[in-house]
Amino acid sequence: MLSATDLYKTYRKHKLEIPVLQGLSIHVEQGEFLSIVGQSGSGKSTLLHLLGTLDVPDRGEIHFEDKRLDSLSKDQRDYVRNQLFGFIFQFYHLLPELTTVENILVPQMIHHGIFSWLRHRGELRKRAMDLLERMSLGHRATHKPREMSGGEMQRAAIARALINQPRILLADEPTGNLDESTGREIMDLLHDLNRRDGLTIIMVTHNS
Repeated sequence: MLSATDLYKTYRKHKLEIPVLQGLSIHVEQGEFLSIVGQSGSGKSTLLHLLGTLDVPDRGEIHFEDKRLDSLSKDQRDYVRNQLFGFIFQFYHLLPELTTVENILVPQMIHHGIFSWLRHRGELRKRAMDLLERMSLGHRATHKPREMSGGEMQRAAIARALINQPRILLADEPTGNLDESTGREIMDLLHDLNRRDGLTIIMVTHNS
């Protein structure tokens, strides 16, 4: 479903070069839950960003089914990223001025033009509310992020990642900012999405 071949990525700061990925290849099957485990600084997040078109490799190729992703233009990568991938991170990146349901709808607002958004906003809001209910957050729909716990904000971030019905969910240390018990709840939720919905998930973590 998703493959990367012979990826190289080096970061440069002034005259200093820091090689991060050197000839890495990976293949992900549809419906797989793949965990990439490694120490901080080992290139896990860099790999995830390359797979999700947030960045481009110095060398190598990335393919989603029959489409090559790394050679697309920036606008094309933006479109593909909005349609194919859902992202969750260690930090939730919820917009503080928006309610929970408004935060979840942001990817759809980006996808639709103003007139299309006005035409479809009723059905999209229902989809967002259905996701909130699945995340056990129906009672938090009109709350701002500052009124929610870390676990609730991460569940809201997962709902936001799912609103565009992505083919792949990319998770970058999704429990790294949570206590152990809440982290287990988030992992149980991700496993349920994988088992029940068949959602392909790629997760990076420093925990085995």
